[in-house]
Formats: sequence, C-alpha cells, structure tokens
Amino acid sequence: MEASEATVSEAKVKECPLCGTPLPVDAEACTRCDWVQGYHIRQSRGTQRDIIAVALSMVPGAGHIYKGHKLTGWIIMAGTVLVIFGVGVVATYTAGFGLLLLPFYWLWVMTLAYWTEDRAAAPAAR
Repeated sequence: MEASEATVSEAKVKECPLCGTPLPVDAEACTRCDWVQGYHIRQSRGTQRDIIAVALSMVPGAGHIYKGHKLTGWIIMAGTVLVIFGVGVVATYTAGFGLLLLPFYWLWVMTLAYWTEDRAAAPAAR
C-alpha cells in the first residue's frame, strides 16, 4: 500500500530543469532557483524600445535603466568613470592611441543595451 502511495506522489512532481528541486507538475517557477516556465520565449528584437535604449546609451547605463535593469545601469554608469580613467592612463603610455579604446567601450554598452531583455515594457498579448 505504501509503495503505491509513493508512486502516486512521485507522479505529481517534476524536477526543476536548473537545480533539480522537486516541484508540483503545474509549477511555473522554481522556489529554490530563478527558473521560470517559458523564459526561453523571447520577444522579437529591433523594437522601438530597443532603439531608444541604444540612443539613451550615449550616456552609458541609461539604456539599461530604461529597459528596467536599474542596478546594471547604475553599475555601468559608475564603471564608465573607471573606464575613462583607465583609458586616460593607457593613452598616456601609448602616445594617445589608447583613446581609441573608448569608442569600443561605448559600442559595447550600446550593443548590450540593445540585446538586453526588456523588463519595463508591458508584456505582449498572446
């Protein structure tokens, strides 16, 4: 009798794909890690919000804040001060050629803002 009860209870449980925690079959999120059902479904790229985020990234971090990633945006803003200082030091030792690193940093931040998932936008109707 006990073996059949264990089988029934195991049938109503599934494992989290990330951490293996037992979850109810109808669970949409894991209670232990950050797995969410359907997370792999992403919105299309090149939306108006993506383009606005790239434009706002002329001030590094502002595009991330616009898309709802506030902590990341503030970290990028603070890190930009360090990057500018570092590029200045490198430029001192390379006769100014180190300044060519700064545009690459700005392009990286803009690209990152473009590809970052938009948390602030209203969810699309299905």
